[in-house]
Amino acid sequence: MIFILFAFLLQCGKESNNESTPTVEAEMRSMDMPMEKKVATSTSRTDDAIEPPSVESQLGQVFVPIQTTSERLLEYQVQLSYQTQDLIKTRKDILGFITKYGYIESSSAVNTDSPYMSLRIHIRSEKLYEALIELDTYGVLLNEDISTVDHTEGMVWQKIKSNREKIRLVRRSIANNQTSANSKNWQAIEEAVTDSENNLDSSEHEIWKIKDRVKWATLNINFSTPIPADKVQIPTYKNAFVGILNLFLELTYYLIWMIPFLLLAGILYFPLKKIYFYFKK
Repeated sequence: MIFILFAFLLQCGKESNNESTPTVEAEMRSMDMPMEKKVATSTSRTDDAIEPPSVESQLGQVFVPIQTTSERLLEYQVQLSYQTQDLIKTRKDILGFITKYGYIESSSAVNTDSPYMSLRIHIRSEKLYEALIELDTYGVLLNEDISTVDHTEGMVWQKIKSNREKIRLVRRSIANNQTSANSKNWQAIEEAVTDSENNLDSSEHEIWKIKDRVKWATLNINFSTPIPADKVQIPTYKNAFVGILNLFLELTYYLIWMIPFLLLAGILYFPLKKIYFYFKK
């Protein structure tokens, strides 16, 4: 009985220990979870603090170039040299190109053993880059020279002169209307008004010329073909025989002209000879 009672008590103690152990482990885990959360939260905050700020937070949004409102008045002058395999085809293509982009000022072409073509054309400045790209399809580019002439300063000066002449013209016109025809200053005022009108016309004409030069780009284009290889040239022997025959015929022609003079010399030879010996004796 004592042995059975001891075994029963021992078994109950093991069960109570098994039940208490999970409870303690659960309590320890429940205590560790807030700590893990705190550690995780602190770790995430530390990572956020270590992470470098983005580009937008430093510099703002991506920089976009601002289009300037001021424009330069540029006159484009282009020198181009191309090499093409078929000059005849290129000539036809370039005529269509000129019709598409502008007008031709001058042109010259030679189709011989070394054919070439040179032309001077004017195209719209806003189509210049598109035209240059299309020209590259007509041959191989050998040489290119693009330069510009800035007319901005000249345009500003001409506009200042034009505005000033307009003010002078208005002022002189008012003075002219207030002056009678019998006044001594009437003729001088009339001449001053005429000078203002002429100066205004000249300024307006200069402004138009600047705008026209800026509107149209000038292209000087040369097309050539590759240098052909040396060839064996066989002369035409027939021409030699023809030349000999022509020379013989020319000699006979001149001989016919000389026959009368030879006959006359033969007739006069004997009398002149007798006279010569007579005077000699």
